[in-house]
Amino acid sequence: MSIHEIIQEVFQSSILTLQQESAINQILLERTYNPSDLDALDELIEAIVRKEIQTSSDHYGTHVAA
Repeated sequence: MSIHEIIQEVFQSSILTLQQESAINQILLERTYNPSDLDALDELIEAIVRKEIQTSSDHYGTHVAA
């Protein structure tokens, strides 16, 4: 599964799970991504900043307030 595919799932659910985050991190570590994956990752980060996507840390109370 690509980063782009994972992020499509995230936008459908509006929640980034720990499993999805780990999968994205693994792909980044293995460097098996393409430019469209990085574009999708930028979109995800922007959506998280705008609070359109919740992260697992939001659910478990480990979110650090800015």
